[in-house]
Amino acid sequence: SGESGAGKTESTKLLLQHIMNLCKGNSQLEQQILQVNPLLEAFGNAQTVMNDNSSRFGKYIQLRFQKNTVRGAKLSEYLLEKSRVVQQDTGERNFHIFYYMFAGLSPEEKQMYGLLDPSLYRYISGRFGTQDVAQRWKHKYQEVCNALDMVGFQEQEQVDMQAILAGVLSLGNVTFEPEESNGSLKVSQASQGWLKAAAVKVDVLNELVRCVPCSPQSPSVSCCCSLCADARDSIAKVAYGRVFGWIVCKINELLAENVDPEVELRDIGILDIFGFENFAVNRFEQLCINLANEQLQHFFNHHIFQLEQAAYKEEELPWETITFNNNEPILNLLLAKPLGLLSLLDEQSAFPQATDKTFVDKLNSSFKGNLHFQPGRGRVLGFSIIHYAGKVQYTAEGFLEKNRDTLPASVRGLFINSVTPLLSALAMLWLAGLLIFLCPHQHSLMMLMERMYSANPHFVRCIKPNSQKEPGVVDSQVVLLQLRYNGLLETIRIRRDGFSWRPSFEEFAER
Repeated sequence: SGESGAGKTESTKLLLQHIMNLCKGNSQLEQQILQVNPLLEAFGNAQTVMNDNSSRFGKYIQLRFQKNTVRGAKLSEYLLEKSRVVQQDTGERNFHIFYYMFAGLSPEEKQMYGLLDPSLYRYISGRFGTQDVAQRWKHKYQEVCNALDMVGFQEQEQVDMQAILAGVLSLGNVTFEPEESNGSLKVSQASQGWLKAAAVKVDVLNELVRCVPCSPQSPSVSCCCSLCADARDSIAKVAYGRVFGWIVCKINELLAENVDPEVELRDIGILDIFGFENFAVNRFEQLCINLANEQLQHFFNHHIFQLEQAAYKEEELPWETITFNNNEPILNLLLAKPLGLLSLLDEQSAFPQATDKTFVDKLNSSFKGNLHFQPGRGRVLGFSIIHYAGKVQYTAEGFLEKNRDTLPASVRGLFINSVTPLLSALAMLWLAGLLIFLCPHQHSLMMLMERMYSANPHFVRCIKPNSQKEPGVVDSQVVLLQLRYNGLLETIRIRRDGFSWRPSFEEFAER
């Protein structure tokens, strides 16, 4: 754990390499496990203002052993930031794979997928980078292709996957204009070519995006255009989320253990989850990420402070209790039922007439006087939470829509009838309940924490040396702040005053 950009993903890769080396094997399975990382980073990581290779999802890698040999592995993913597909803030980029494709595909392949100059695509904001950067992306694209081959993806599957991604980019350029005859909306004449390019890849039907009903309260053209744009972006996010979920499922099929079910296997699990975030603009995604970090911090507190000190008291050792910053009140603010923040968000999401403003009004009235909540200031619709790692101001725009995360029936039919076999197959599996692509965030985090509490944990705390993403520079104030809010200074006191290494009697006697 640690802040965004502190080195969690790099540490995870080093730890995996170390474990594989300790196994002293060089099997195909071990190589496949190591090849999973570049694949997941390409589809699940992106540049943010805090980190050039930021994980925009959480992953839990479960390694299964028999007699010190890896027999299988399983990957679980949490909370993919799908909204990044359609929107990035200043200084940020979309998922890496889009840029790798532009840099790595040959002119003939780009023509096959209908890809034009990258500066034309709204979903990547026209930002592409220098020649040196493009050369690095070209190399990364080759790494991804090698990883897909090694993990076992068929050539046609890879073609379909890239066809869907190209279609997503084309879809982002579809715009809308009023229909002269009846005042409804249609796809603009200028973007008919983009719609055709997208339809070839993801079978987006013209009628789907031009017949979005307007709200009776706001029947203006601009409102209807916004609703149509939301429908378009919803299709793009779902398509990308399906592809990502399919990649994870495919990886798990290929890395599954092939041993007698009666044989007992031992597990080592590694959790690499997005770090605490505090940007200039913090949205629903940052709240989910910071909630996950609050839960992990509470888990850390439970094991390091509560259980450790309870053991000394139980054995009646002389011990002066070390206090720590308990973040339980913050978790209650966010998770309590029926009046926690997320419960209120679910309640508002269920009301068709509710808006982001009614949600914020509800928070302001419910949490008046709460030490960890502050109403928004000025004209920005939002609120602030005093997290264990500091105060974060959230912009409430889009909270209800992102929390609903629904897929209209017309869009589901679109995927099922897609001309791209892979997308159609993914939709059918999803409807049949055989493939879980996306979990509502609360359920997803609950499953993760259940897994954590059932394990014997070891904590790796990653500390970011500076805020400028510079190598070899240590900013002592930045480091000290992290040591304080992570509870590491108190942890050091417990380790110094207590008994951090407790061997069994047999171990002690043998030594």
